[in-house]
Amino acid sequence: MKDRFDYHLQVFQSFSSTLNAFLNQTPDHDEQSRQETADLLALTGSALEERSEYLELGQRLLSRLVSHFPAFTPHIPRELLWFFGGDCLHYLADDEIEKFQLLEERYYEAGENADYSDLRAQAFGMH
Repeated sequence: MKDRFDYHLQVFQSFSSTLNAFLNQTPDHDEQSRQETADLLALTGSALEERSEYLELGQRLLSRLVSHFPAFTPHIPRELLWFFGGDCLHYLADDEIEKFQLLEERYYEAGENADYSDLRAQAFGMH
């Protein structure tokens, strides 16, 4: 996948399915909390589709998950923590941040011909 935004949109869509399944299978959590999280997930997804105000909503969503559903935290894709940035960066290790910074540098240096997915695999030692 060439485009950086499209790559993250695809990761978010997969993550969204996983989170919805988790919320539906977590009866031990307060119904209102689950509903508020589901609503925030839907708002974030819509904002991503429209490409407006998605960063703030994504930060709120991921921070909410860490604070309200800590058992789900390991299922949050690391690339979404990087993509949404802000307070989400606190949940990444220093070596992860360095790799993501390297990835961003390579992506922007490569210009229009950059394949984000391929560059990510290189930066994270996947090939």
